[in-house]
Amino acid sequence: MNKENIALPVSTTKTKVVRRKKKNLLTPWLFLLPSILVLGTFLVIPIVEAFHWSLLDYKIIAGTGEFVGLANFKEIFTDTSFWLALWNTILFLIIVLPLNIFLPMILAVLVNQTIKGVSTFRILYYLPVVTPMVVAALMWKMLYSQSGPVSSIFVSLGLFDNPTNLLVQSSTALVAVSAITVWKGLGYYMIIYLAGLQSISKDVYESAEIDGANAFQKFWRITVPMLTPSVTLVSVMTIIAGMKVFEEIALTTGGGPAGATTTLVMYIYKKFMSLDVSIASAAGVVLLLLAIGASLLQMKLTSSREEDLRA
Repeated sequence: MNKENIALPVSTTKTKVVRRKKKNLLTPWLFLLPSILVLGTFLVIPIVEAFHWSLLDYKIIAGTGEFVGLANFKEIFTDTSFWLALWNTILFLIIVLPLNIFLPMILAVLVNQTIKGVSTFRILYYLPVVTPMVVAALMWKMLYSQSGPVSSIFVSLGLFDNPTNLLVQSSTALVAVSAITVWKGLGYYMIIYLAGLQSISKDVYESAEIDGANAFQKFWRITVPMLTPSVTLVSVMTIIAGMKVFEEIALTTGGGPAGATTTLVMYIYKKFMSLDVSIASAAGVVLLLLAIGASLLQMKLTSSREEDLRA
């Protein structure tokens, strides 16, 4: 009788422990459930559907499609417009990536100083991030216009013989759009670098000063290497954003002139608007794979430096 009385509380305690463990396992999933539902509805399902449609000759009006295998991929790989869009996307990344890495880093170093009014500069640098792209595009279209200040500056510097709208010239349109992208994201990436800078111990800089290092040497030898994790994050985010750039182009050039600013997303958009859904889906799959591949490559290139820092 005594044994049964002793065993009962032990059994009850074990049951409570098991229930508590189950509850602890379930609670995080309940918090994640809204995000899982949103991502599943608006990200995972569309990606699966895009893979599905890329293998069909899908008629969006009829809502039916015949299986054609890899025929859509063969068609886009033989389409000169696709290769032009891919080349424009690569050029866009070549312009934007180094600027997004170094310009926000320099701004972050400047606003990381303990001087009066530095908070005001942080707010001013962040304003473009919260500016709607429609407003930003209209503003830059006026700046780039033939009678705008940018054209006047280039004429005064002797770069142009006559006032020119940079957005209607094939040789300058992509660079002009890239500048909008860099300007828009400058403050956002600055905040990422600023968080990284504030995690660097001041003792490192003080030791460098004792050894006779000047401001540039401290920046290049200490700040840049110590910000490698932030550089990796900014690089990957820039690559992903650059691969799917759309708003700036749609609101300023529409992909012109003569396809000079037609990127992969713009190519996909035009195909979809012409109801070529299967071709658009195939191009979207290619874009997804390229974005993943480029991001993994960038992470691999910078991971060795991060490992050196940890060591």
